[in-house]
Amino acid sequence: MDAFLSITNRPSVTQIPANEGKLKRLNTANGVSFESELDSAIKASANRKNPRNEKLWTACIEAESLFVGKMLKEMKSTVHKSEWLHGGYAEEIFEDMLYDEYAMNVSRNSNLGLAKMLYDELSRKM
Repeated sequence: MDAFLSITNRPSVTQIPANEGKLKRLNTANGVSFESELDSAIKASANRKNPRNEKLWTACIEAESLFVGKMLKEMKSTVHKSEWLHGGYAEEIFEDMLYDEYAMNVSRNSNLGLAKMLYDELSRKM
């Protein structure tokens, strides 16, 4: 119960005196304010980004997904199913489509690097 009272009896933020000298030093370290440094970093980041050819990038993602899809299907073939769990031809079609979708999601959302290598190589030749 004493721990609860000590937590609830803490002074509020308005009661704690601010150390303005330390805050001022943090805001103007080396004569540059934090806001101006942040703005320049954001501008530099925006200038550094290369505008991508979106059609080429999409094609590279799809090529990577073909590779990932083949890899997933080969991995799936190592798992043996018994006949009483097998759903027939419809299940095979569904699983193929499911693994294709998994491959596309992996290629879009992870950084495997194959799409980037393809993009870099093909964009140099354009």
